[in-house]
Amino acid sequence: MKDRGSPEVYTRVRKDYEARFAALESQARPLLDKARREYARLKAVVTELERKLNAARLAKEEVEFRNALGEYTQSQFAELLAQAEGEVAEVEGHLAEAGALRQRFLEAVLSESELEGGAAPPPPPSHAKAEEAAAPPPSVEATEAMALATPPPEEAGATIALAMPRLLVQTPEGVSQEFQLKAQVTTIGRSPRNDICIAEASVSRQHAEIFLSARGYSIRDLGSNNGVFVNGQKVVEHLLASGDVIELGAPGWKLTFLAPE
Repeated sequence: MKDRGSPEVYTRVRKDYEARFAALESQARPLLDKARREYARLKAVVTELERKLNAARLAKEEVEFRNALGEYTQSQFAELLAQAEGEVAEVEGHLAEAGALRQRFLEAVLSESELEGGAAPPPPPSHAKAEEAAAPPPSVEATEAMALATPPPEEAGATIALAMPRLLVQTPEGVSQEFQLKAQVTTIGRSPRNDICIAEASVSRQHAEIFLSARGYSIRDLGSNNGVFVNGQKVVEHLLASGDVIELGAPGWKLTFLAPE
């Protein structure tokens, strides 16, 4: 291609292509930043799930051991064992969902290190063919894929701060308090044993929970007396969006779901 025009024209066109490519690369960079943040959040969720799975398995083992010592009647053992096995199965299900989501991330890149701030590949050798240097810039889609596969050099080894969703709880008197949601499950109810306690008679002891699935954070009614409402609509289970207002039957209390920015 170089011999089809004067050196001046070749240089001008090449600089134009380089500038256009740099612009496309700059546009694609936020995609990489977002992918890294979301992947870091997912890894934290997986770590928490693995911890919970280990705890659930130990709890099941303890039930079986205590039964062997003669602590339980047959009916008590059956009930406790079913509960322990249910907890193990539930956490295993959440862990499988998280694993499937992680696999989708990995399919978009060449290696996991690229989602963790790995170094960019070395530049092409200086003796690259003139035809390659003068080739038209790649499409936006190709540039986005390249950005996901090649972290910017200045971000190599960067540490990503993990941002978790929050719940803004407002009392009837207008007093507000923010709670950071847990990586997996946050419980809400009248009992002080909940992660978020609302000491109102109209709120059940274990009223609701906000949990993470492959689609995002959802709220689930745990069989409460007065129900769960999201944006005024009664729900049993609902996928939350940032700004959703939750009510649990306690007059004047409002809980606002705030997704990470």
